[in-house]
Amino acid sequence: MGRDLKLYPQRATKDDLKFYLEGLGFYPCKHLWSWPKGTLNYAWFDSEDFKSIDGVSADIYPTSAKESKISKNKWALHVRNRYSGSWYDVKMLNDVLRGARKLFGGTIRGDYGVNRYAPLWEDKSTPISRGISGIYQHIHHQISAVKYALPNASINPETVADKKNNYITDYIKSMDPSRVIYNGLVPFVVSMFEYFFSEAFQILITYDRKAIDKKNSHKQKVEFSTLIGVGNKERSVESVIAENYTFQNLNKLNKAYKDWLDIDVRKILYKKRKIGNSITFLENRISEIIQYRHGVVHHFAIDQSLTKDLYLGMLQAVEKSIEEFVCFIEKKYKIKIERI
Repeated sequence: MGRDLKLYPQRATKDDLKFYLEGLGFYPCKHLWSWPKGTLNYAWFDSEDFKSIDGVSADIYPTSAKESKISKNKWALHVRNRYSGSWYDVKMLNDVLRGARKLFGGTIRGDYGVNRYAPLWEDKSTPISRGISGIYQHIHHQISAVKYALPNASINPETVADKKNNYITDYIKSMDPSRVIYNGLVPFVVSMFEYFFSEAFQILITYDRKAIDKKNSHKQKVEFSTLIGVGNKERSVESVIAENYTFQNLNKLNKAYKDWLDIDVRKILYKKRKIGNSITFLENRISEIIQYRHGVVHHFAIDQSLTKDLYLGMLQAVEKSIEEFVCFIEKKYKIKIERI
């Protein structure tokens, strides 16, 4: 679902529209939709200060016989972004249409009526809130995708139920090949946890006042190739700093946040929450999952007792840990993190 608007210009060639879009920073891209032959597809995204969430797509396409009657032009401009787009994304969508109409005349038609633009709202976001919102939503989508794709047990418990011998029943269930898949996905759980806290760390030390002051006096030996990467904007200073820590270990993760941001992540996670059918401290559960992942990756320790429900409990532990951290960040920086 998204915002779809079209400009039918009175006086604009294909090249006119092409040069106009490229002048605004749009770049050629591929499109999933099936467009008429001759269509040019473009995209725009502003990564500075995490201004864009989805960006804007723009398509210069040949009009249909019906559409050509609107402005008697062979070419039209279609502009779109998703409803999850940021304030900056929607503003650019409007700016593209407004500027093109001023240059080329014509009529706008779309979701909001004739010659009407997408409504904007009061923007109270900050670089931190937009950055954290982006990685939060990305992780949410990935966890949802895993939950959807996770296979059910291959062995039906009802067909092996033996009330007289629970040991035999449990043994047969442990042979379920799906449990091997659940084990193989444990590193994915840890990678989501690591990714979120690593990315959040880099975002926070970019804008946090304490971290900015510390960067001004920070000393660190780096490879010359790293300096070239930073100079070419292929890497950020914050990513170089993050490399000094590992975010798969709670102690080292906590050290990174305490050193640079005076944030105690372990304290934030030292809360009892219901995970699956049990109530446990999030900190302890995350540590167990990280250790579990270590056994799978480094010792190929396949746990035949790992069921789908237990695996979903791991995902839930990561979700709740991230949510606790996000709530803390909202209070500390007085911001609002956009959920889905």
